[in-house]
Amino acid sequence: MYKAIINLLYNLKLFNFLFIFLILIHYSCGGGTSTKTVVSESYIKAQQETSELNSKLMMQGTKSSRGASSPADYLVGPADLLEVKVYESDKLSGSVRVSSRGTITLPLIGNVYVSGLSAREAEQLIETELRNKGYIVDPNVTVFIEEYNSKQVSVIGYVGEPGTYSLEGRETLLDVLVQSKGFSDQAGRTIYVSRTDSNGNGQTYMVDMEELLLKGNSDLNIELKPGDVIYVPSLGNVYIAGAIRNTGSYPLKGEFTTLSQIITTAGGTSSYANNSDIKIIRYLGDGEREIMQADLERILNGEGEDVILKDRDAIIVGASGTKRLLYGLRIGLGFGLFNLGYTPPEK
Repeated sequence: MYKAIINLLYNLKLFNFLFIFLILIHYSCGGGTSTKTVVSESYIKAQQETSELNSKLMMQGTKSSRGASSPADYLVGPADLLEVKVYESDKLSGSVRVSSRGTITLPLIGNVYVSGLSAREAEQLIETELRNKGYIVDPNVTVFIEEYNSKQVSVIGYVGEPGTYSLEGRETLLDVLVQSKGFSDQAGRTIYVSRTDSNGNGQTYMVDMEELLLKGNSDLNIELKPGDVIYVPSLGNVYIAGAIRNTGSYPLKGEFTTLSQIITTAGGTSSYANNSDIKIIRYLGDGEREIMQADLERILNGEGEDVILKDRDAIIVGASGTKRLLYGLRIGLGFGLFNLGYTPPEK
């Protein structure tokens, strides 16, 4: 009897081995390649789309926007390096850096305030100073900007060369993206441009690159300002802002990433948030978007549906009037362009 049981177990073990072996053969011969094939096709498609975007970028972004960039348009600012040439005297010529106060120091005439002037205006001002102080009867001065440091923007994310770039006159989004060597293979199709003014008021523009580059909607090629931050996320991202602890772009984890999960990833809502007033702006294609309303309180209590998010969704968490001293939120929807402005709450 024991011998029969041992034989049975041995046969069962052999059967299981053969069964597993046949499954492995099946997958290696094509039965299990569907997932691999889907991933490969998706990756290849993304690469092809990125290649097309980069091709259009290089064609359209070489100073072809609202006005070609020119050094003559540039206004001097702190940290810029200027080469001042006085033709009547080599001793008065040389390279000088603009101070934090916006001045340069020149021989004989001392400090000259040049911040906010063009190179030509700086030339005229220096000529006037030399003439009025009686050093040169008819001075001839040229000012050349050696380093553009006062007006810079930052490019981060999935581009060829992230970094800081100087605005040498009127520069647009496409101009700077060309300088950063275009998009990497996994770059997303919506770009975020964040801007903050001297009062701390913020504005974030979400630009649909397919609408801008592939469909030629040049209105989306926004003119950049000093201090702008251009963020190129990876594919499969959502953006969250408003009364949230950590605003920004976050990746979708799998096919069923929910609203509550992203809010948790972003550190939760702020103390002045209205959890019942959450807007989800969803990209529909062809530059169009829809706005959906969600109630986080009901979701957390199990009374509402936890919205499954999609690539390019923008989530805006509203603020409660009873919890804030001052908080303003401005939403603008344009064809292919979404912008979010906000005023920070008082501390």
